[in-house]
Amino acid sequence: MARAAVAAAIFAGCLAVARPVSAQSNQAYLSLGVGATDLSGGAEWLVIGTPVSVGAELGAGNLLVASLAASYQPFARQLQRKVHPFLRVSLTAVSSSPYAAGCVGLGGGLAYWPRSRRVGLRVEAAKLWPAFYEDPSPPGESFVPRLWTLRAGVAFGW
Repeated sequence: MARAAVAAAIFAGCLAVARPVSAQSNQAYLSLGVGATDLSGGAEWLVIGTPVSVGAELGAGNLLVASLAASYQPFARQLQRKVHPFLRVSLTAVSSSPYAAGCVGLGGGLAYWPRSRRVGLRVEAAKLWPAFYEDPSPPGESFVPRLWTLRAGVAFGW
């Protein structure tokens, strides 16, 4: 409990010193990872005047994944910063031959922009929760989907 309070206080302090800049900071990304997807890519667009972005993503691996997402990026408009953390919520459709489900996803990560906002590195971890109460696998099937992902890749800003 104390650790969570300290983390929340540090995060709130970071937000208190955040100063927006006028430049737009959209990004596209391509990632390799483990879990639900081995290869994924997507794009995010900042909502004008806010630290919130909306985006879409496709991925393939243990599952085929398509998602629509919203993320909170407190420093997205601060072009002088090199590290940009984000929190992400998604509505995700997953599919494999014996398995298909709609899921809600929660994750986070960071983008690192070493020189400019043109090419950077992106790391992310996420968990998906199926939106059903019964096992969707056909009787006799023992498929266990990996509803989590850890990935790293390249980000392209514009």
